[in-house]
Amino acid sequence: MKLDTEKLGVLVDEILKFNDHRGWSPVAEDLAKSVVLESSELMEHFQWDASSVTRDSKLPEKDLEEIGFEVADVFWYLVLFCEEMDIDLVEALEEKLKHNDKKFPAEQFGGEHDEKFYREQKKAYREKKGVK
Repeated sequence: MKLDTEKLGVLVDEILKFNDHRGWSPVAEDLAKSVVLESSELMEHFQWDASSVTRDSKLPEKDLEEIGFEVADVFWYLVLFCEEMDIDLVEALEEKLKHNDKKFPAEQFGGEHDEKFYREQKKAYREKKGVK
């Protein structure tokens, strides 16, 4: 994936201006719901694919423009949510990368692993943190 980070920053500003010029200022709770709802709309494009693969052994073709619009909607609402909650998305991503690097060290998680391995690792991590 090629990501033009400079252009992304400009687009974030455009999203904020777009809503501001229309007087749209939803609250954090509504924005959080919108992220989930738009994510669900994204998932609709993949509903029943697993059962299609077993019959046809081929993934159905997708309307990438429509999928791209759903991805953009999710990002749009996420940007607005971060603005409303005063979350620096870049900083949050940087911190999450550090957290995940500690939680999932490459020397332990590199290579091929099955689902059971990941369930066991997650269980051990939660037990270590005192989370059930």
